[in-house]
Amino acid sequence: MATRKKPLVVVSTFLAFIAWGVFFPSLTNGSVLVETADLGDVAVGSTSAIPLHITNTGGSTLILYFRYENYSCNFSLPRQEILLQPGKTVDVEILWTPSEVGICSDILHVIYGRDLSETVLVTGRAVEAGGPDHEPDRDVNRRIVIGECDTGVMDRFYEGKLISELIDDCADGAKNHGQFVRRVADLTNNLKKAGTISDKEKGAIQSTAAQANIPR
Repeated sequence: MATRKKPLVVVSTFLAFIAWGVFFPSLTNGSVLVETADLGDVAVGSTSAIPLHITNTGGSTLILYFRYENYSCNFSLPRQEILLQPGKTVDVEILWTPSEVGICSDILHVIYGRDLSETVLVTGRAVEAGGPDHEPDRDVNRRIVIGECDTGVMDRFYEGKLISELIDDCADGAKNHGQFVRRVADLTNNLKKAGTISDKEKGAIQSTAAQANIPR
């Protein structure tokens, strides 16, 4: 009798593994690509946001979970649970409202399976509210607009100036539209190398600059 039950046990175990992969896709093999998250300079008491781009580079549907390592900076958590199809990218928003001046960082764990995770360093620099880099007309809590075109990229500081201000500098004195676009390309390449913007954000700014009617 024992030998007759053995094939049934094997089949049952095989079916159980299939069901496990169907109903718990986060525990199947997969991989994700997570970009960096730098909120830049943020005035104390104000709120800044930055999108975190996550791409499923594997062939399985994944369920993403998020956990900070220290919870020391009060960075917001992305949505607690996200279903991500193969080859797809999702943007999750990280918010920060600093309460005191200083640089803060924490490790965000993006968990997508049993013993599978990626980490991203989330950083921000809190500065005095009302300081020289944070007048009312220099707002980091808005997206960069070139001409009348919205880039979809949050404005932030780089070497004491907002990216939007640096783009305005590219327009100043530009002899034609092509020269303006080349200046913006050089600027965004430097911003990407410095880690201020992601590759996707660089592409969005360059594409928007090419569409903008600058100089008029």
